[in-house]
Amino acid sequence: MSFAERYLNALNSSNLLDDDKHHQTEALVAAALADLSGGSGVVFGTMLARAKLDGVPREALSTSSPALAVLLRAWKKAVFEKGHARKWLKIQHTWDMPALEGICNKIALHSLAHWLGGQCTACNGTKIVAGRACTHCAETPGFEPVAGEGLYRERVKDMISDLEGLHQSHSARAGARMRKAA
Repeated sequence: MSFAERYLNALNSSNLLDDDKHHQTEALVAAALADLSGGSGVVFGTMLARAKLDGVPREALSTSSPALAVLLRAWKKAVFEKGHARKWLKIQHTWDMPALEGICNKIALHSLAHWLGGQCTACNGTKIVAGRACTHCAETPGFEPVAGEGLYRERVKDMISDLEGLHQSHSARAGARMRKAA
């Protein structure tokens, strides 16, 4: 059983005993330890894993649960730090910082929504429509093309890639913790 399956089972378990017969808490502990050993200062890998595994639709971000609101706040902060470090906007005046924050907030919201629920609307992620390859998602098979134009679109794609990297590295660290515990 993969880490993701064990983690999802632990989240939905009504019995979190930790003894010879029950091992539901191992996945939860591994996820928490993976967050602590992230190295990059990012501690929301577990939140990303939970949101991704729960299958949150794209529309849910606008009417988000408290858990998604916390994830979105953490992601907005991370995107702002990345945008400032990568000099997405040249800071010359005091009003440039709120402008950068506004741009980063839009990019964070769009990238997180796309990453969580980015399946192609035409083929539902199957890559096939009416017995042929889906032309709607030809650029990114199975996933909805990123909306927007120019530099904004590239920044969103960059942040989607960062989200996937954070999720994959968290899952790998947690899986390694699970193997050590076994």
